[in-house]
Amino acid sequence: MPKSKVYGHVFDDETERNVLKLKSDGYISELLGPIGTGKEAYVFYSHDQHNNTVAVKIHRHHIGAFKQIPTYLRLRGTGSRGYIKRIDDWTRYEFNFMSRAFNVGVSVPEPMRNYKNIIVMAFIGEDDVPAKPAVQDRNFEVDSWYKKITDVIVLLGRRRIIHGDLSPYNILNLKGNPFFIDFSQALKLSNMTLPYLVRDITTINSWFKSLGFADTKSEDELIKLIDPLLLNEQ
Repeated sequence: MPKSKVYGHVFDDETERNVLKLKSDGYISELLGPIGTGKEAYVFYSHDQHNNTVAVKIHRHHIGAFKQIPTYLRLRGTGSRGYIKRIDDWTRYEFNFMSRAFNVGVSVPEPMRNYKNIIVMAFIGEDDVPAKPAVQDRNFEVDSWYKKITDVIVLLGRRRIIHGDLSPYNILNLKGNPFFIDFSQALKLSNMTLPYLVRDITTINSWFKSLGFADTKSEDELIKLIDPLLLNEQ
């Protein structure tokens, strides 16, 4: 695994043990990359025992920059425990929400394995070259993408799932098709979490308006398609 000072804050002793476990189980080999970096996680690419390319997301155990984790864990009904356990809970929830989205047909990287603070998932790209986030690759049909993205918001909402951080940074463009990533802030839809759904819709509408798309649907229109009763809670 990478050993430079750049990754020293990612590969603490606990994480190194977790990586070795996934290696011994055949889910990954050497970590390559990285594909992406963030304040709470790094994503590398690797190969499994069948030489398929996979993406490996590692949540850092020291996330001083992301202070909202306790709030999200409370919304998810998870009690406060030791910090490493909280990060493991955080990772497990992301894997579970992504699995639910995958199982209802949303274009997300297929989740393969969750172990502690690590998620192994399908690699989205070609020839070990990752697909770019939509914010970097605007080679897509705007009208079509708006419908596809809002259809996903509604589909997930009807399954009581909110992405929680939906933006052009978390939608990959794979040959003109959107793939949805980073479910780390996903939540179960309820009266309490409705503002997070509204935030996702607002962010997507603002993005498409910046692309010159004028026919966006309002927050109320999309929420009505999900569950009209939720409109009474706003």
